[in-house]
Amino acid sequence: MELKPGLSALVTGGASGIGKALCIALARKGLFVTVIDLSEENGREVVSLVQKENKHVHQYARVPSAIFIKCDVTNGEDLAAAFRKHVDTFGGLDICINCAGFVNKSLVYDDKSDGTSTWRRAVNVNLVAVIDGTRIASQVMRSQKKPGVIINISSVAGIYPMSYEPVYSGTKGGVVMFTRSLAPLKRYGIRVNVLCPEVLRFA
Repeated sequence: MELKPGLSALVTGGASGIGKALCIALARKGLFVTVIDLSEENGREVVSLVQKENKHVHQYARVPSAIFIKCDVTNGEDLAAAFRKHVDTFGGLDICINCAGFVNKSLVYDDKSDGTSTWRRAVNVNLVAVIDGTRIASQVMRSQKKPGVIINISSVAGIYPMSYEPVYSGTKGGVVMFTRSLAPLKRYGIRVNVLCPEVLRFA
């Protein structure tokens, strides 16, 4: 898919890190962008940056060039509502990037909690929410009957074992295999890719 003005993208985890960088990069191509994140302050800051980058393209548009939606991606109803708001605002969905992530900083075999805020949270954010986001995006794109792109953000830890963070590594490995198993969506014109970045430094 050629990135061109008028297309729209939805990015989960778009308020910081890789997600933020992708939102800004898409804006420079003139795309409408929905930033989804839990951090409202950071999310609205990214929306301002996106609008600054693509204002020369959308200065006469009837809709904002970017919107922020506060959403916990592990809440299926809220995530589905975020997709609906994106479609209602921009008239469709061309690109979905599932980038929201969570790093569990405690070793699972030392964790005596129920995992709600540690390893279980990592599984729900890093894997379950990616599956859910992909499911919703693919259904929206199929209903539009036009090409679409879904990009799932994994990690090098999804390819090589990370002994000091086994749950994170396991969830990212799950994202890799899940995404590779979605080749049949090609018949609907939907391309699904997974990216596996290493450690990144952000300014």
